[in-house]
Amino acid sequence: MLKVFASLEQVFKDARRVLITAHTAPDGDAVGSAAALAHIALHFGLDARLMPDFGDAAAIVLPAPAVSSCAGLAGFVPDLVIFADCGDAARAGEELRALVESGVFPGTERVRPRIVNMDHHADNPGYGHINLVYPECASTSELVGRFAEYLSLPLAGGLGEAVYLGLVSDTGNFTFSNTSADSLSMAARIVAAGLNVTDFTNRTENTWSLARMRLWGKLMSKVTLHAGGAVSCCLVRKAWLDEAGLNAGDLEGFSSRLRCLQGVRVGLFVREEAERKCRVSLRSMGDFDVRAVAARFGGGGHPSAAGATLALDPDAAQRVILETLEAGLGRTAAVKV
Repeated sequence: MLKVFASLEQVFKDARRVLITAHTAPDGDAVGSAAALAHIALHFGLDARLMPDFGDAAAIVLPAPAVSSCAGLAGFVPDLVIFADCGDAARAGEELRALVESGVFPGTERVRPRIVNMDHHADNPGYGHINLVYPECASTSELVGRFAEYLSLPLAGGLGEAVYLGLVSDTGNFTFSNTSADSLSMAARIVAAGLNVTDFTNRTENTWSLARMRLWGKLMSKVTLHAGGAVSCCLVRKAWLDEAGLNAGDLEGFSSRLRCLQGVRVGLFVREEAERKCRVSLRSMGDFDVRAVAARFGGGGHPSAAGATLALDPDAAQRVILETLEAGLGRTAAVKV
């Protein structure tokens, strides 16, 4: 890791303008790792931009301007593009996926920026000129935090807060199976450097609207059990979000709640995005590889947290995923016997 950190440090030193991007529909780790990288870019004196704009997901102060698309960069053409927490380039959107494929920045005919890929998804194909893909890190933010400490930057202030956001997001507040001594130790160093955990939690988590609370209540009342109680399942229709004036970000974390039922090994959450287009989220306690299931449908993720997008209506998406889960769980049960 130290060798690739040295290469990344040189890339920062050689750059002038950097675009830092994360996956669309960003979670806390996407926001945290991108924001932390922007803090590091400012340390090197770079002109930095963030994409996407993160919207309500940005529960922390962003250290650089953020835009929703390359068109919003208004003449800002980077010589360095960093993908943070993107298991593949497509997760950053079509414009930047095309950049990876062509090597040319959108809207130009000759600018070929250096591409850095920082991630912790084991199925990341390594699409950058420099790839820092370390699945042993609980979050991409932890990886960025390690790089910051390699640079002797203290995990304090905005930098520490950004890293901490990613740590708590991808570990479920240090309750998921990916929680390690290293992630807990990094969190401790951030708190020692001055992070007020109570204030942070009030700003990032205790911000629900009544509409969101009621939607979650509605969804919980519709949870069903399958495979002899080994699978919990729920789906949400786009119309329900529209009627409540909510968006996909208001569902962040719901899929993990499906694992709370006693006896459940896998939680399945199906979210309708558009006509015949659904996003499915799979969660397990680590004893069943949901990434393998997601991969069968063109998705990916981690063994205990994965997802995929299906060109199906929500009922059909739920049905085909359940069939796959039930077959897989049956095989694991047979092996245990």
